[in-house]
Amino acid sequence: MPKYSLSILALSLGLTIIFLSVMPLSLPPVNATVFGVDKIAHFLAYYIFSTCLGLACNLDWRVKRTRLVVIIVAFSFGMVLELIQEYLLPHRTFEVFDLLANSIGICAFVFSGKTIEKIVVKSGIFIN
Repeated sequence: MPKYSLSILALSLGLTIIFLSVMPLSLPPVNATVFGVDKIAHFLAYYIFSTCLGLACNLDWRVKRTRLVVIIVAFSFGMVLELIQEYLLPHRTFEVFDLLANSIGICAFVFSGKTIEKIVVKSGIFIN
């Protein structure tokens, strides 16, 4: 694999999240449920993003305290995007439950990150 492939993957996922967060969506109206498909998408996006970011920090950059770095970066990333949606985009709004779903995805990474890292290291796919 190319050097820093995990970093490239994490960056690509971050850019995809930014794109999906700022583009106007014309989705059919749904019932105002707290935990709908939208929140599952937020959870999965931030779980996958956090996992890739954690692997990149640990395997590409050898960062100490990877989980703390991922928590701070991923949560700040989500918060900034929600604030941009509220104050800069007339077609989007700040949603606390989106931020909660993002945070649950980040927490899921915190609890499963070591196991995933062991699997990735054992497989040798992303190791140079």
